[in-house]
Amino acid sequence: MFYVRLDIVNKYQYQESEYYREIKILIPNESQELEKAFDYLGLDYKNLNIQDTHIKECEIICKDDPSFSANITDKINRLIARANEYGYTTPFEYMKKFYKVIKEVKIEDREKLLAILEAKQKEIVNINDAIKYASNINCFELIEANDNEELGRKLVYNGEIDIEDLMDYSDLDRLGEEYSIDKGIIKTEQGYLMQEKDLEEEEEFE
Repeated sequence: MFYVRLDIVNKYQYQESEYYREIKILIPNESQELEKAFDYLGLDYKNLNIQDTHIKECEIICKDDPSFSANITDKINRLIARANEYGYTTPFEYMKKFYKVIKEVKIEDREKLLAILEAKQKEIVNINDAIKYASNINCFELIEANDNEELGRKLVYNGEIDIEDLMDYSDLDRLGEEYSIDKGIIKTEQGYLMQEKDLEEEEEFE
């Protein structure tokens, strides 16, 4: 089971007054339940504008992978807070789209997604950016290694380094370090992340 719990507010009330209503909702959910929730916020769910809502916090729940749940929840809540500092709100419609994207991520690609969110923090400034990167997960390769020496060993083992180039190195740590610099590889908690091709642009919401 994969779902998201959202702490949602009426954006106008939230920005204009210290008194505002907020409610926790789950996605996916029945339209009837969502209508009731948005009515409580003073909003019409069937005629919702992209700028009507703001997500204060979220909890991403993946029942079969508690570790992934905790890590991605932490990263997305940090993103929401960071985006807020830069003047970006996090609309309900964007979070709904993010949910649809990440629930389709293969189990074996979950660590890669976490690595992307860590490595591309400067480029991912709001939830729409996170959607773009999550939708382009196949543009990246994650090499699971703890340090440059282990990275160097895996590069040799996987045939990524030509034998002529290997002769120039007396230690694998330097090999891993220089290969990382040359290829723009970024070290993350999950391993070393390498972008292999450009991202495809997502269509913007009107």
